[in-house]
Amino acid sequence: MYKKPLEICCYVAGAGAFGVFFRWLQDQLAFDENGLNEKSFFNFLVPALVIAAVFLFRSFIKGMQRRQVAPPEDFCRALYNPGKLYTILRWLAGVVMIAGAVLLMMSTEADPHAEMIRVLCAFAAASGLAFPLVLGQANYDSFGHQGLVRFGMTLPVLLYALWLVLSYVQNQLNSVPWSYAVEMFAIICAMIGFFRVSSFAFHVDKGYEALFYAMLGTMACIMALADERYMGMQLILLSSAGMLLLYVWILVRNLAPVQEEKKDDGPEIDAGGFEKLG
Repeated sequence: MYKKPLEICCYVAGAGAFGVFFRWLQDQLAFDENGLNEKSFFNFLVPALVIAAVFLFRSFIKGMQRRQVAPPEDFCRALYNPGKLYTILRWLAGVVMIAGAVLLMMSTEADPHAEMIRVLCAFAAASGLAFPLVLGQANYDSFGHQGLVRFGMTLPVLLYALWLVLSYVQNQLNSVPWSYAVEMFAIICAMIGFFRVSSFAFHVDKGYEALFYAMLGTMACIMALADERYMGMQLILLSSAGMLLLYVWILVRNLAPVQEEKKDDGPEIDAGGFEKLG
């Protein structure tokens, strides 16, 4: 079987590390003291890195397709994560997101968009609490509490949908796209990543898409950490990267052979033995 979660996760985290480094260099060298973007090699290097990461992650998916393995369609089989180490990791990711939500709530009282940020904090805290519970539910023999699990997996999607609106409102008068482009890219990738992973709870066979966007979302969230923002938002991004990376590890670990569907050739017809003639 094609099971090498450590290797793939190292590539994903490494792509994020290169991304955050190049984005940090872009922030330092490609902007003047007035915050205006200047001509710089990093304006081409950052998108080139993203494109290279997309091709790298696609190569992993194509490798799985060649080997005829994929994440199982069943929720419990696809996200099975037994043991104390998984328990610690999923609760750690959840607690970090909750801490980010609390810190963000405490530091944005004077923000002009404070009301929207409070709603964002509520979604982040709920997402942090739901994440370990959702993954814990996958360790049972059968998929129970489907409604609650689906709701829990939808929460981070709603979180990033609201954050996308907030980012647009905050930057609607900003004439420098490069100052917010990486953040919006990370928000969109994280939202799609959580959305695709939630397909297992809704019995939708999107295993390859879930794996690809979980990789891309992890890389994008790490890269966005180079920008300056509220520390609470940084913790939410960091936690999201950890959640998506843990999804990548679990899905790759649980890869299973693809079962080819038998073609329905219609009802069998009794030829009365004449098929043996000639």
